[in-house]
Amino acid sequence: MKTTIIFKKFKISLLAFVLVFASCEDGESTEPVNEAPLTDQEFIEKYFLGEPVKVKKEEDGTFSLQGTDIRLFEEQLTDTKVTFNDNEPPSPELNKKGKLALAGGVRKWANNTIVYVVQGLSQSVRSELQKSIEEWESKTNIRFKERTNESTYVTISSNGDSCNCGVATLGANGSRGFIRLGTRTTALVIIHEIGHTLGYIHEQNRSDRDNHIIINYENIRDGAEDQFFKSNSATLVTRDFDTNSTMMYGSYTFSKNGKPTITDLDGNVLPRRRAQLSALDIEGTNSAYPSNTTPPDPTNDPCDGIEAWSRSKRYFVGDKVTYAGYLFERDFTRWNRIAKCRSN
Repeated sequence: MKTTIIFKKFKISLLAFVLVFASCEDGESTEPVNEAPLTDQEFIEKYFLGEPVKVKKEEDGTFSLQGTDIRLFEEQLTDTKVTFNDNEPPSPELNKKGKLALAGGVRKWANNTIVYVVQGLSQSVRSELQKSIEEWESKTNIRFKERTNESTYVTISSNGDSCNCGVATLGANGSRGFIRLGTRTTALVIIHEIGHTLGYIHEQNRSDRDNHIIINYENIRDGAEDQFFKSNSATLVTRDFDTNSTMMYGSYTFSKNGKPTITDLDGNVLPRRRAQLSALDIEGTNSAYPSNTTPPDPTNDPCDGIEAWSRSKRYFVGDKVTYAGYLFERDFTRWNRIAKCRSN
């Protein structure tokens, strides 16, 4: 599945991929089911990335996004619609309030490294986890490190359910982030959940999706229609819409009648999910998480060679600028202040 959505139209599109699959047609029944149960109870309306969504507060304090494998924290949601300004200048103040109300939304992992803790996984799921880590590490700039004393990390554990399924929090979340996997979960699902941890949401929510796919609302289960919303404020991590992405819904996701909920523009079902990253997943990830091939020289000014922020330029995840005497890096929903320029 593939990676995608998060906050505005940037050059790259946030890899989209929801693992789906509840049909008997086209072999889709053999794919993992990453759908949460749909009920009309307990769900409330909030705004995520400026778009209305239905969420339910879980016992652990997170909010499940109705029908998906995504868990959100309270600060990633708002009670009212917030307009996201994709050309907001960086703020020299680290905790400036009132700026970028979506700033609590999604955060990148520092140094391209996912720090993790494993708890309670069976040997078979651990083996699938290792395959998934190798897929990301062998093809992208992402690296994994088992936690020692780091304050930001993700806990990968079992949810106890006998299924090929999983849920994950979105982006880096201090010590609160998690990926919870079923007892039969395979690399197909885990690769996708890692995409959520990196900050990626689902591809079919992209604002340009209608140019590439058809959503068959007449085939969607009651109560699941809002999972096919379009986000006009999503930052795109993949350059082009990608039905092969690890963050992409399958053709039969949330089908109520065995007929496809998503097809291509010719009415054909989408490619079957595979336990691998697509070419655009790789390109988008390496753009959002660019490699740092040259170790920083402590004797040099970190701002040397970095252009000043410009109101007339569009910026993408991973871009760096100087502003008001500081070096900033673009995150999914904010500018992160990472260093002070020595020349100021």
